[in-house]
Amino acid sequence: MARMASKRFTFFLAMAMATTLSGCVVEGGGGHGHVDPPPPPPPAPSYPGCPALQGPGNSGVISLNDWRGHDASIESYIAPHFFIRHYEGQEVAASLIYSGRDMDEATFRIVPGLADDRCISFEALDYDGYFLRHRGSDIFLDPDNNTLGFSEDATFCPRPGLADPNELSFESCNVPDSYLNIDDYDGRTYGLYLDSEYSAAFEEDATFLLMPPL
Repeated sequence: MARMASKRFTFFLAMAMATTLSGCVVEGGGGHGHVDPPPPPPPAPSYPGCPALQGPGNSGVISLNDWRGHDASIESYIAPHFFIRHYEGQEVAASLIYSGRDMDEATFRIVPGLADDRCISFEALDYDGYFLRHRGSDIFLDPDNNTLGFSEDATFCPRPGLADPNELSFESCNVPDSYLNIDDYDGRTYGLYLDSEYSAAFEEDATFLLMPPL
């Protein structure tokens, strides 16, 4: 009888220890069973806008609201009857030959700037999604690749004309104080470039007239 009581006592003691240990695994363990949720990702950096519009550069921008969404031809101020046009992917300011193709090549849609809608971008009339953009000092007609670098290269901020405040000059979004300008006349065409100079001749070369399509 005493032996049975001893066995019962041992059995109940073992059960009590098992229950206690089990509770320790589930509820204790020094917090090792708890996993904190991952921290939220940092907010995406906001784009401050074209470098050309930072600080005092924000003043003096011409919105061209009446032109946005519309087609235009861009005539040289210093070389009348010479218009910005594309030719096999590169931009030139060329003496226009009045054919249907040449008139299309000298027509651009004025759209909100790809990088900053306070400025504008020039989309080719006959090549949807292709924009006038700079690659260094040279100007090309390239397809939008949806990168910030391209968007900035293809965005220009209209300013009062350097040679005539009643006309327009187009400052680069990401190269402040650099403007579209014509140069290198070969007897038939001018080249179109992005440069920064301080002379009366450069100011004339960097001034343009915006007009309805030819």
